[in-house]
Amino acid sequence: MKKETRVQVADIPEEGLFLNFSQLADLIPPVDDYVQIGDTSGRLEIHKAGANIEIRGWVKSIVHLCCDRCLKVFPKEVETDFFYLLQPKSDFGADLSPDHQLSKDEIDVYWYEDGEIMGEELFREQILLQLPMRVLCSQTCKGLCPGCGADLNVSECTCGEKESHGPFEVLAQLKV
Repeated sequence: MKKETRVQVADIPEEGLFLNFSQLADLIPPVDDYVQIGDTSGRLEIHKAGANIEIRGWVKSIVHLCCDRCLKVFPKEVETDFFYLLQPKSDFGADLSPDHQLSKDEIDVYWYEDGEIMGEELFREQILLQLPMRVLCSQTCKGLCPGCGADLNVSECTCGEKESHGPFEVLAQLKV
């Protein structure tokens, strides 16, 4: 399996280029401390259409996420198909004014520069697009106790009922 994911546009034959990749985790830059991309494999089918490039692809990865409730790190499998239409950066939006609002067709167009397509960026983007906005290790995750910090999925809270001296305590006394 191929390891380098950068493709020179000049090297794409007329019949297209079909590339399979494995063990890409070390090529894909890390996202942050809460999202680590692990074992990744993918496929790119690249065709020229004049100066434009059409890319159909597939990516599968194991992503290590941090639960928003209990802070436990857990693996999540991500798999998706994708399509990109790329134009040379010099042609991309060259005739657009700064106030131009992009149409639906223009939004779906990306660009490449220096005659090079970077597959690892396409794979990384697709992996990130598949991640949920709210990350939970399970739908039944109870999270952490705000008082003592105990993981409520594993043990009971040890802080008990404490008197609150918050700014809204006075409102509790207004109950009738």
